[in-house]
Amino acid sequence: MRKPDLFFLLTCLLVTGARDTVSAQTGKVVFFGFESPAETWVACPGNQNGVRRISQTQNRVLEGTHSLEVQMTFPGEAAVEKSFYRDLTRYRHLIFNIYAGEIPDDLRVVIFLQDAEWLWYQTPLMSLQKNRWNKLTLNVQPDSAYWEPINHAQPWSIKAAANIKKIGLKVFCSREAEVTLWLDEIAGELVSFPEVTISSRQVPCYSRLELTFNLPEDYSNPFNPEEVEVSATFLDPDGQETVLPGFYYQTYQASLIDGQELLAPEGYPCWKVRFSPRKCGQHSCRIKVRDKHGERESQRISFLTVPSNNPGFIEVSSLDGRYFQFSNGSFFYPLGLNIRSPTDTRYAHLRKRPLDPDSGTFYYEKIFQQMKQSGQNFCEVWMANWFAALEWIENRPGYRGAGFYNLRHAWKLDRLLELAETNGIYLQIVLINHGQLSTYCDEEWPDHPYNEKNGGFLKKPEEFFTDTRAEQLMRRKFRYIVARWSYSPNIFGWVLLNEINLTGSRRDFYLSPAVTTWYERLAGYLKKIDPYHHLVSAHYTILVDNDLLRSSVVDYTITNAYYESGRTSLVEFLKEIYRFNARFDKPTFVSEFGGTPWGATDPNLVRDVIAGLWGSFHLPFAGAPAFWWHRLVTELNLYPIYQNLARYAASVDRLKTALEIEEVKTEGKIKTLGLGNFCEALVWVYDPLVMTRIQDLTSFSELRDVRIALGKKKPGRYKVEFWSMEDGFLQEGTVENQSDTLSVTLPPFRRWLAVKIKAEV
Repeated sequence: MRKPDLFFLLTCLLVTGARDTVSAQTGKVVFFGFESPAETWVACPGNQNGVRRISQTQNRVLEGTHSLEVQMTFPGEAAVEKSFYRDLTRYRHLIFNIYAGEIPDDLRVVIFLQDAEWLWYQTPLMSLQKNRWNKLTLNVQPDSAYWEPINHAQPWSIKAAANIKKIGLKVFCSREAEVTLWLDEIAGELVSFPEVTISSRQVPCYSRLELTFNLPEDYSNPFNPEEVEVSATFLDPDGQETVLPGFYYQTYQASLIDGQELLAPEGYPCWKVRFSPRKCGQHSCRIKVRDKHGERESQRISFLTVPSNNPGFIEVSSLDGRYFQFSNGSFFYPLGLNIRSPTDTRYAHLRKRPLDPDSGTFYYEKIFQQMKQSGQNFCEVWMANWFAALEWIENRPGYRGAGFYNLRHAWKLDRLLELAETNGIYLQIVLINHGQLSTYCDEEWPDHPYNEKNGGFLKKPEEFFTDTRAEQLMRRKFRYIVARWSYSPNIFGWVLLNEINLTGSRRDFYLSPAVTTWYERLAGYLKKIDPYHHLVSAHYTILVDNDLLRSSVVDYTITNAYYESGRTSLVEFLKEIYRFNARFDKPTFVSEFGGTPWGATDPNLVRDVIAGLWGSFHLPFAGAPAFWWHRLVTELNLYPIYQNLARYAASVDRLKTALEIEEVKTEGKIKTLGLGNFCEALVWVYDPLVMTRIQDLTSFSELRDVRIALGKKKPGRYKVEFWSMEDGFLQEGTVENQSDTLSVTLPPFRRWLAVKIKAEV
């Protein structure tokens, strides 16, 4: 597909709201210097042509040793032409140098072009000055008004400019005269770099700056950096460089019809660079393009970064390596859902109904708003072939097989990230879901573009982890991902491959050293090219102790918490997960949970939401577990549960309080989880009966006169708050502590209760 310059640039201006244009650098390519016989032109066919003689001569020369002499007789018309197979989209101007001696006052000339479809275009009539070289500079850009269609209605465009086959000169004069004109150095003023649109000259810190431009080339694969490589080098106020790749882009118009998201391309494709400044002050950048024509570079583009309230990118805390913080040092506790994609066949099976329509980004728009209102700030999303993957066989719109990327899906992820930024949601993005590389669990390998049965080059999924070509293609894809989305602080982290233990053709394949070394190589590459140092994780469905999870390429650990209620409870399983993963000395949390992998009854799933969220919060997990059955949260309106935890957690900064697991003594069969230090504590109290299989959460007896005792607390007066999981804040009071043990009597409650204790100053 040919790519227009200014026409599409105007489209991009409307999309981005940008109005500022950076001037391009130019060069010159001489098409005809008339130094060889092969450059001789001919008279256009026709009996009325006034051309009498055409020759190469040394009589009048602008450059070199020869020019083209054209002798004509008037009145009437004289015309010369030459075959001219050129792509003029690479040029800003076509330059004609014509020497005119003593010519009649009414002599006029036009330049004409003919495209591959035999359509003719010509300039307006132009006069020449006598006894001098006349330089005619003609704009050949797609929006040029110079070129009038002759005997057809097709306007001058990139289609015509890219496929020129003939060039010529026509001369008109109404008087009787013998006229000689000389032509020399017919050239093109090369667009060394296209015009670049900058989204804004003033950008808030940690916000997106976007540069948009068009490359007038018909690249066979614009996603292959060996064919066309676009990059930009940014300089911050301290002179520190950030290098980012550019990417090929197409915008789409989304509509929702019968619950289904439909996308239609809008405008022409273009190229973009995205950047997020991390320092305030004056910045600058240059864009570089390398293709078959060599390297070309834009002029320096300057912009100012101003302060903002954005806390920056998420990283592992430098104060307490169990937790996360923003660039500004403030604490971040993930609380949200696993919304791998809008639809889920397992959920449809669980609810015993047809699969919900795929409303795509419209679904995320709605649920992100609900998540924001309930205090949630985190979401996992998969780049799965049915929703946001870039590369797959041609079984869905936008896919073209190995090495080509689905721009529809890329636009969806753009939109998703914009919605996340608007609603304060941070995305954990799974780059490869396990089914793509599995033949026995959620198997998608039969449709993988690398599978030799689909014209690929791999016999089985195990070869994906060792094949050089497969790794090269993945590196290219990761480069595109970094180019398009790494700018955003709302990317929480990358998961290269989820559920690693379910890949391959046999269940023990994940134990192969090839898997670990592949992950380390590719994660290392991703970290190298991601200038914003987004976190990277590796995901197993089971508890695994291996070299990968201990590797420096893995910043935090995640796992699933699906369980069988006959063998354990969710809370006990969460405790086991934390104890196991603590050995890696990294932040850890659960990225999938909710009954078994196939679900549970509604009461049990509601119980799991409460027990999962509140139980995890009272352990040193780095974040709350991400519930899998996201549609259930909306259908049963479980958002108040999230909102209550968010309010309870709002005043808890784990980076400042150094909370450790608290030993809490209780009476009877009541169980607890607790975190604390010498002057404060967080305690979750629960009836263990609620953790067994249940049918109705309202059937539990009220518990009265329950006391808890906490040791190693300094003497003094303490403020105590009591919280319900379903109703939020209940009441507060004070207790006195005369020794190192603090005793608190709980108000009557059913099922569970949270207690927040803090010494008064």
